[in-house]
Amino acid sequence: MYLGIKLTVEIVIPKLEVESDSRCAITIVGVPSVEAHANSSLAHSIKELETRLERIKISHVYRESNFSADTITKLGHTMEEGVTVFGYPLSLLMLHLLADIREVKFSKIVVD
Repeated sequence: MYLGIKLTVEIVIPKLEVESDSRCAITIVGVPSVEAHANSSLAHSIKELETRLERIKISHVYRESNFSADTITKLGHTMEEGVTVFGYPLSLLMLHLLADIREVKFSKIVVD
């Protein structure tokens, strides 16, 4: 989450919507004071970056509906370690991105 928000700030994109399947990460970043958490330094860094954006929305999505992130994660296992920034959407993501643009909904039974 941090690296994505940092990149957004660096390339001067004023509005950002972050979707994560990690409720824990969303909760940590969303609370006013994170002093007691083990990742408080990272959470503070994210909060500082958020102030440099015009608008940011961070929301939870279920892993099963986060097809693009899942696909990139699987691709990452075949790449060298480190951060890779793609300057364009990968062809293997096109169907996932099109479904997202068209707001295609996928059914799933969720037990919380």
